[in-house]
Amino acid sequence: MKKIILIIAFLPLLYACKKGCTDSNATNYDYDAKKDDKSCEYSIVTFYAKYSYYNSIPITKVDISVDGNMIGSATAFFPNGPGNCSATGTVSYNFQSGKSVDWNSTIYLSSGATLLGSGTVSPNSSLECIKVCVTN
Repeated sequence: MKKIILIIAFLPLLYACKKGCTDSNATNYDYDAKKDDKSCEYSIVTFYAKYSYYNSIPITKVDISVDGNMIGSATAFFPNGPGNCSATGTVSYNFQSGKSVDWNSTIYLSSGATLLGSGTVSPNSSLECIKVCVTN
């Protein structure tokens, strides 16, 4: 009988120490977790080029950086957006935390001119894939 009472007495303590992802911006956020176990997973952002021309001038390349670090070049154009987050010609970035990131794009035109784009994107706990157009 004493063992049962001890087990019942310790059950709330076990629940109070439940480990899991405690970041509400993560895709695997665990509402019941009380202690973060570093298991959080975050959304992926796919940067894509929507337009292949700017004022009738062909776009030759679009470089993309996140928080000042170059992460790749968009090499394909998707007028209706890419079908998924791993479409060829897009550039993907996986959030490392629940914090927003700043992105920049450098759009190269065949005339030799360049255009700049920028924005901020945040992880989304209900979306594994976030699509961002960099040629607006």
